[in-house]
Amino acid sequence: MKCILLLLTMCFALANAQFYYDKYGECRGAYKDSLEYSKLVGLAERFHGTILVKTPVEGVKPRKNLEKIPENKIQRIFNVSRDTLSKENWLEVEKNEIVKICVDGPVVAWETSLNATISSDSCLAFQAPMLIGVETVNVYFSEADRSKKINLAVGMKYLNFKNEKVLLGFNRYSEKELQMQMVCNAGEYGAVPCGPQNEDPERLVSVTGTYLVDKYPVTNCEFTQLMWDSIPEKATYEYWDFQKHHKKWLSRKKRSIRNENCIAHDTAANMLSVQQAMKYANARSIKEGLKPYYHFSPIEAHSPAILTNGYIITYWDFKDYGTRFFDGDEYFYPNPYIKVTEDKTSDGYRLPYYDEWMMFARGGDTKKKAPWGDVTATFEEATKYAKFSDFVKEQHEYEDTEPVGQLLPNGYGLYDIFGLVQENVLLKKYLRYNFSNISCMKGGGYRVVTAPNISFNNISYWKDFDYGHYKSGSSLLAGFRLIRNIGNNAKWSEIKTVNEK
Repeated sequence: MKCILLLLTMCFALANAQFYYDKYGECRGAYKDSLEYSKLVGLAERFHGTILVKTPVEGVKPRKNLEKIPENKIQRIFNVSRDTLSKENWLEVEKNEIVKICVDGPVVAWETSLNATISSDSCLAFQAPMLIGVETVNVYFSEADRSKKINLAVGMKYLNFKNEKVLLGFNRYSEKELQMQMVCNAGEYGAVPCGPQNEDPERLVSVTGTYLVDKYPVTNCEFTQLMWDSIPEKATYEYWDFQKHHKKWLSRKKRSIRNENCIAHDTAANMLSVQQAMKYANARSIKEGLKPYYHFSPIEAHSPAILTNGYIITYWDFKDYGTRFFDGDEYFYPNPYIKVTEDKTSDGYRLPYYDEWMMFARGGDTKKKAPWGDVTATFEEATKYAKFSDFVKEQHEYEDTEPVGQLLPNGYGLYDIFGLVQENVLLKKYLRYNFSNISCMKGGGYRVVTAPNISFNNISYWKDFDYGHYKSGSSLLAGFRLIRNIGNNAKWSEIKTVNEK
């Protein structure tokens, strides 16, 4: 008994140590430094079976004994070949999902920070993290002196494109309609054509690259948990509309518990600015030890702008940018803009660009105008893919949202591309009907009118939503999903037109 108490005292006294457990889940010791392969082999022989090495997690105390995960609790099993582990290997799991990984041979040791237990000589059972992101599991075999890595994409899709043809752009007008040109008087420029025009013409391209893409829009729980300290208890804005948005997020925070588990199908986050989406992307990168993609700096500017390596965006965060002044009519910002510089060497998370969103949204489709077909489709067909609610009948507040992932995914396994929430996407060039905005909102919103010839507060009719639909400018009612490039081969600049040699 004294030996056990001494061992436990040593275990808990070692800060940032790796603890190792036998196949029964009992703590057998700890190392401050990483365990060498020869030591792992020796431990496996000493304790007659596979060893589980638990890497430290901040704020989580190590345990003497690990609780076995019952087989009837396991929700998914992955059978992995050792041959595939020599390549980049990704497994897609949901938040908090109970998973078992089995490899085709005896294992010397598993290494992970997850809540895990050894299931057999070749299997590991674990619970996926509560937040969306990436985790890794290292596995050691008897015939290799180096670990093999298994990557877990939590709540994300791993998409590896190899010269895949995808359709970009959207032809809102047919060739016949384009020929119906009108002539307008443009002042000093004289008569100019001003008829129908496809501002982003359809084009087939070939893409080679690897991405991680959020399966769902970011949820309220994910944003609240990761940005907890960024949501202050009191709004500093005088403008009532900004205060209203802040109070809504503060109420979401107060209904939450710090570090609580986020369910896979939580409600979609909305009421977020482009800046807040960028800050969340950086926070997710930092959490995983990745290089943040966005860098913010003050700037004197008069309007948003697309820059060579970034943007000038309208400032909107939970904290006011500075003291406002009152001109007798309304309040004004002294400097309502902020500069965003993109770090193209970053391996972190970011918002999708317009063309990327179009590629992901189509999910490999090169024929249809929307996932449910064309304008002849019925509302019932559309609602198999898009979560819509009749705004005229219900007239709920915009702030209310629905759970993600309730309907059918697209061809790439991505959910809620249409309906539910509008998604912020960034532009690399200005859209004709988007004025000077650096972003637009794709996918359409949740509450629409479901009958033709009805207009209510500029809410769109459901048939208006297709791949080409967007809402101009930024909004405090938008949501978003994030993407991440994997490796240098996934840069958007490497996409070439199909006919390019």
